[in-house]
Amino acid sequence: ALIKAAADLQSSDGFKYDLVDVGRQVLANYALVVQQRAAAAYKAKDLAAFKKQAAAFLTLITDLDQLLATRKDFLLGPWVADARRWGTSPEEKARYEMNAKDLITLWGDKDCPLHEYACRQWSGLLNDFYKPRWDRFFQSAEKALSQDQPMDFKGFAREIKDWEWRWVNQRKDYPTKTTGNPIKVSEKLYKKYIKLITGAF
Repeated sequence: ALIKAAADLQSSDGFKYDLVDVGRQVLANYALVVQQRAAAAYKAKDLAAFKKQAAAFLTLITDLDQLLATRKDFLLGPWVADARRWGTSPEEKARYEMNAKDLITLWGDKDCPLHEYACRQWSGLLNDFYKPRWDRFFQSAEKALSQDQPMDFKGFAREIKDWEWRWVNQRKDYPTKTTGNPIKVSEKLYKKYIKLITGAF
């Protein structure tokens, strides 16, 4: 319904926010379906099906990041830039950047039990944090399947905690301006996913 109304409401900023936000939720819901398919393929030891679902999941993250990049409300860049702006020295700026990224991911140190308590679906965060993390997980699972060995989940957890902590502490700028047209990107993703999504539920 939102896609159909786009031509008449394209001048409304509120409409464009809702269009992207609903699209975000729909794609996030579908991501759970794809993740469950990957898990089922792993349990069935079906390597080909696992690789197919893993690739679909990673592509979905990329597409979702592209959609969110069309709205400043869903950008990681301003969050990091604003945090650094409060600092009065290089050390303070780095500390504020670290705290800002920590709040939306780990919520503490790398062993914090409140891990992802305040997670966000933001452009920049999806492509730079969640996608690489999932990619590492899929690679580890694929290796285990290929060798017909159980995946070392505890070992992976230790490694990914170290990777996450390095990400939280690294110095990096992210886009603070939007990219793409929210209506055009929404229409493109609607055409790409509508049949996949309606067939999944």
